[in-house]
Amino acid sequence: MKNYLNAVNPLKRTQTERLGPRQVVNNAGGFVYALPDEARLTRFLILGTDGGTFYATERAHTLQATEFVKTFVLLDAGAALRVTLDVIRAGRAPKPDPALLVLALIAKTAPDAAHRKAAWDALPEVARTGTMLLHFLAFADALGGWGRLTRRGVANVYESADAARLALWAVKYKSRDGWSQADALRLSHPRTDDPERNAILKFMVDGVLDGVGDISAPALRVIEGHLLAQRVTTDKDAATLMRGYGLPIEAIPTHLRGEAVYRAAMQTNGLTWQLRNLGNLGRVGVLSAANRDVVREVVDRVTNPDALKRGRIHPLDALKAHLVYAQGRGVKGKGEWVPVPQVVDALQDAFYLAFGAVRPAGKRFLLGLDVSGSMGVGLVGGVPGLSPLKATAAMALVTARTEPEYAAVAFSSAGSGYGGRWGGGTPGLTPLTITPRQRLDDVMAAMQKIPMGGTDCALPMLWAAKNKVLVDTFVVYTDNETWAGGVHPTVALDQYRQKMGVDARVIVVGMTATEFTIADPNRGDMLDVVGFDTAAPGVMTDFARGEL
Repeated sequence: MKNYLNAVNPLKRTQTERLGPRQVVNNAGGFVYALPDEARLTRFLILGTDGGTFYATERAHTLQATEFVKTFVLLDAGAALRVTLDVIRAGRAPKPDPALLVLALIAKTAPDAAHRKAAWDALPEVARTGTMLLHFLAFADALGGWGRLTRRGVANVYESADAARLALWAVKYKSRDGWSQADALRLSHPRTDDPERNAILKFMVDGVLDGVGDISAPALRVIEGHLLAQRVTTDKDAATLMRGYGLPIEAIPTHLRGEAVYRAAMQTNGLTWQLRNLGNLGRVGVLSAANRDVVREVVDRVTNPDALKRGRIHPLDALKAHLVYAQGRGVKGKGEWVPVPQVVDALQDAFYLAFGAVRPAGKRFLLGLDVSGSMGVGLVGGVPGLSPLKATAAMALVTARTEPEYAAVAFSSAGSGYGGRWGGGTPGLTPLTITPRQRLDDVMAAMQKIPMGGTDCALPMLWAAKNKVLVDTFVVYTDNETWAGGVHPTVALDQYRQKMGVDARVIVVGMTATEFTIADPNRGDMLDVVGFDTAAPGVMTDFARGEL
């Protein structure tokens, strides 16, 4: 009798035992839920596979993800294109490469010709820079070479792009990934009667700008200035040309990129460039505590919400800039600088501001940060040094800055001899002090002191029930590789709701691009979102308020 009763009782099912027929086994051997295909594609588009995970190398993780995308495109290319464009248009992803790969797969392998053509029609919108176009061409060429549709699709980019943008491509993005703009033009044969556009395309192919004296074309000035810059001998002369012709720093020969050129680039290059080059600005002496006007300019720019929006700055771009600049040396050990504290703080503010204005839900939140062993391996979004563990701290601080009533706990299984006891003797769970104005590195340091054990994503609900903590919304930041718990997270939520009489909800923030989630897709009180999705904070708020 007891055996049969235990077999049907969900309270007796450990996480390594299947709770129901819709569950699947994750990489750690625990039973969870498979993400719906569109949600899995969204995770791939936003998080990518750079850096791999605890359970898979970068190559293995990438192969697994791309095989899924290939199959999805074959089964429903229209849905794949719709999801991709939704992510791109809303600026939800930090890197374009996953979207460019999906678009190339649709353009080259979709069974329906209408879907292939739709992908090519969308190329000018997705490939916003010359680098993005050349990345796309590398993908497309690997998937099947150059047919009529490919030639026409690529030619359309050069025929429809704004002339000023094309001129910038001509001097800034000459070649990438073994491809050059000249290669693309020779293969695609774009046709236009516009003299200005023809002059730009000709320069892309042979490096010669003809007809400058005969054509009154403002877009050609950047090319003319670039050619003049090849003949100057000092960085001061190059800087003068940059300001006069609006040249990006990429238009200046490398050996001339000294202090004067970097100072000029702060005006002629965009905010994305500035975030990526704060270390270089410090290295050459432009950005230093002594140059207060420059410090003030940088701080004002990176904390201006409108400038962040215009520059399409993704939160992960700002976080990467914060992590790299604050360490005072380049990612590969090349170049050193002295970080300016005001800039370090401003970059952390930029991270939150890049998510946009988010209204508070006004609910009681418990933030559960997974600090198990698998969270300390791999990279989020390919950002150097940003493990899923560190990324959870950053995402938790977004909620802390938004919601007036919240608490935070770090959890890791201490059962079965795996893990340990810490933080006042509570097995597997440590309360965290997270404040809205706290520095990100302080939160990371506190989390890294906690011993890493196995993964049990039921712990936040179990702890809240045991300690009679009133919670409206649990937010669990995890890689979903739960396995070490005595009950499933869904069961723990039901137990909490029954014991406390609160219609609590669970939001799962996926920190890696796997196919798993602990949130049951068929339950209205559980939601899965993607970590670092710019839409996530707003969606989380709406869900917590019961509006989803």
